[in-house]
Amino acid sequence: DSNNEPIELKVKCEKLTDEGVSKPKGFIHWVSHPNKCEVRIYEKLFIHPNPEDRKEVPHGFLSDINPNSLIINSNAFVDDGIKNAKVFDKFQFERVGYFSVDPDTTNEKYVFNRTVTLKEDK
Repeated sequence: DSNNEPIELKVKCEKLTDEGVSKPKGFIHWVSHPNKCEVRIYEKLFIHPNPEDRKEVPHGFLSDINPNSLIINSNAFVDDGIKNAKVFDKFQFERVGYFSVDPDTTNEKYVFNRTVTLKEDK
């Protein structure tokens, strides 16, 4: 569209078992009935592996806090299957990691915290 936002997605469905079809680099997952939610991505709290090492962090561990240790995505979507989720229920979000339902969740707004990342290909 005029805002450079996608308005259409064209895909071709190929079975991996079909002759001549090679393994794709990625897969598209469709969520037919999405629910808006907030996702909190927690990263490492400190920049250095040992924030108390005065050689690496001369100004102390408080000066080594990662300013990006919490990333909040308030415009995420999740499948309709979470409707009955309770606080601290756990889910794997495909290719993203494991998430737990946060106590800030309400009937109007689901909040998920990433608890474990998945191994990433480098």
